[in-house]
Amino acid sequence: MKVLRTEIEKNRAFWAKIAKANGWYVEPFYVQVWIDKTGSVTDSVSHIGLTKDIVVEE
Repeated sequence: MKVLRTEIEKNRAFWAKIAKANGWYVEPFYVQVWIDKTGSVTDSVSHIGLTKDIVVEE
């Protein structure tokens, strides 16, 4: 899904900014996003322990 990939990248940029400001940014940088039935991202999070992007369907 191209739209979902774009939304994941927007959330990655948001969380990367926070991670860099707080000293826990590492490469590669992953996020977890929740999507609703229409494919829209409803929430997201990131932390230093993520080893891949995670998409959770609500």
